[in-house]
Amino acid sequence: MKPLKKIAIVANASKPGAAQLAEEIQAIAEQHEVSFKKTSIFPCESDFLAEMDACFVVGGDGTLLGMMKSSVEHNVPVAGIRHGKLGFLATLSPDELHSTIPELFLGNYRIKQRSMIKYTGGGGDANLALNDLVVKSGSNSRLARFSVHLNEEHVADYACDGIVFSTPTGSTAYNLAAGGPIVHPDAQVVLMTPISAHSLTSRSMVFPSGVLLKISPIESNDQPLVSADGQPAFSEMQDFPVCVSLANEKFSLMELADHSHFRVLRNKLKWG
Repeated sequence: MKPLKKIAIVANASKPGAAQLAEEIQAIAEQHEVSFKKTSIFPCESDFLAEMDACFVVGGDGTLLGMMKSSVEHNVPVAGIRHGKLGFLATLSPDELHSTIPELFLGNYRIKQRSMIKYTGGGGDANLALNDLVVKSGSNSRLARFSVHLNEEHVADYACDGIVFSTPTGSTAYNLAAGGPIVHPDAQVVLMTPISAHSLTSRSMVFPSGVLLKISPIESNDQPLVSADGQPAFSEMQDFPVCVSLANEKFSLMELADHSHFRVLRNKLKWG
């Protein structure tokens, strides 16, 4: 891959120690004559990544998710330095920065194009999510009913607490907690997993790219809650159905050349 000449450094100031790690990355960049700009304002300005070769994010998977839209807009790959526990996205170790980051500067890395979800509500503008879109009951104490269609074909009605629509990247997040499968990140699919379904036969389903999923509440007195990557999906109340599909856009994740997805799974999930 091409050597890195211009980088952005983003530190989540709410994370203790993140600013110090950002200073360490800055010092390494100065030693290797790599130009940089740095911010501890998160979320950062919309044009902060413009004309950068890469973005180094300090703060964990959540901080990296917060850089997704800007990364896609400017076509800049993101490398995550984990802060605390090992992450599925922020995989660079803070203890090994002086050995790993110079290798990245030299071009010893790979870029993985991660699938994203495109979603719209009530015919509004399209938005993107890297992990998942979650539609839940508007009441924590009441079971909800949702109807799902594939294109114009009725898939099923679900009595449950909600439904998770996930990318392969997000398969190890809420989808996994709800009992869904782990999917290899290179797969081009959308997962659908009911949350605490009333029927034991309501199971996860996997859909191919190119299809449009539509979800609507059934006889609901409470407005369902819709979140994308853990944040409110819409700035204001949206009409249903909410439409979900695999996006044409991809998120560029920078990894070390010897990175192993299965090694991360073994460590994170305590596999043998």
